[in-house]
Amino acid sequence: MSAIYDYQGVVEAVLPLQTVGANGFKKRDLILTDDVDSMSRYPNHLPFTFKQDKVSLLDKVTKGQRVKVRFAIDGRIWHSPKTDQDMYFKDLVGLQLEVVGENGAEPEMPEPAMPDMSSAAAGDPDDLPF
Repeated sequence: MSAIYDYQGVVEAVLPLQTVGANGFKKRDLILTDDVDSMSRYPNHLPFTFKQDKVSLLDKVTKGQRVKVRFAIDGRIWHSPKTDQDMYFKDLVGLQLEVVGENGAEPEMPEPAMPDMSSAAAGDPDDLPF
């Protein structure tokens, strides 16, 4: 079993659905970049591949949204008969997707509710509410 990771970033692109092979294998890539306020001069552009029934998670995602992707790293080897060399492939396989904020902005957090202290203030001054 591979490890599961989370990554948050801003949607740069949602690529078109691809159907591969005779069995109709479906895949779709989501490209994320570093958050808007990243200090990096060279932002990352990371492709996450959603496969089969997970491709529908990308239907309502649009460019500029801030999302969190839960993903696994998939790696495999292929031996080329032409060159007699091994080639290594890796994928960031998307498992879950959550929209965190629109247009790269942090979601607004509600103000915490303050307890009503008026009834405690009317009582005994030595009776602390905590």
